[in-house]
Amino acid sequence: MSTKSARWLGAAVALAALASAQQASAYCRSNTCKASELCLQDDLPVGDCRPLRWKNSCIGFNIQEDASSEISYQEISDVLDAAFRTWEEAPCDGGRTPGMRVQNLGPVSCGAVELNARDGKTRIVDGLVPGNANVVVFRDMSWTGAGRDTDILALTTVQFDKNTGDLWGADMEINTHLHDFTVGDDSAAPRDDLLAIVTHEAGHFLGLDHTLAGPEATMHARYNDKDPMNYRTLHADDIAGICQIYPPRDLSTAACNPIPPHGFSPECAEDQVVACGVAPPGAGGAGWSVPLAAAALGAAAWLRAGARRRRERLQRGRPAAG
Repeated sequence: MSTKSARWLGAAVALAALASAQQASAYCRSNTCKASELCLQDDLPVGDCRPLRWKNSCIGFNIQEDASSEISYQEISDVLDAAFRTWEEAPCDGGRTPGMRVQNLGPVSCGAVELNARDGKTRIVDGLVPGNANVVVFRDMSWTGAGRDTDILALTTVQFDKNTGDLWGADMEINTHLHDFTVGDDSAAPRDDLLAIVTHEAGHFLGLDHTLAGPEATMHARYNDKDPMNYRTLHADDIAGICQIYPPRDLSTAACNPIPPHGFSPECAEDQVVACGVAPPGAGGAGWSVPLAAAALGAAAWLRAGARRRRERLQRGRPAAG
């Protein structure tokens, strides 16, 4: 038996054992092998597969400034703030909360899913690589491409160091081309609740995969439009997952640097001259102003490690007959 086959056989056995005990803990962490069937639950790798997480305790995101013809910039900004706050305030053991914070850094012009530091092909200008933004964008006009089924409500693509599992970037796309979304609590409105869906995608943004728990969990792979409000709040399994990835710790005196590891820019790579030397408009907090040049240059060492992409998607569930 080859080493690779043995490794995956071992992973399958471990997964089977986990599934049999999923009532105790069924969350899964996204991993560098992009294998949903491999359910990692702690910080230990399985073979070459490592769990994903943000290395810094302070994480930033931006919203593409055009928003949607159906949903305004302010509406999606409020919804995202609420979604990430739900994960930030998860009640971990001892009444504490996860050791991470997420900051809304405001609007950006770029709506591309990209990371400007990968595969050794990065464009370098004056010793710097172009900056990035972890962007949330609506797709009003088109939803095409490999793996983009019509049932997909939203899609989160994460970029990471395949050797460490450190997340480098995350971009969230919302399928307004094929789906109508509810904003607020109007029960007579369309059935796809934006806050519920974005809360699920925020879990992917932070490093969680789809859970092995039942459909009541926010990180379940299928969206049940019969009970959409359920996904606005976290199930015990979701809470266990986020508290494991980011164990509670005192963040009151921690330096907060929400810019992406390779530097920030509101523009797509093709529109940049050099990496921006200013903070995104919404950045704040002690210690955020680590020089962007240093962050961009630090990326050079990471380039050798290589990067991989992983896509997490949420689809509407199909109810069983009868």
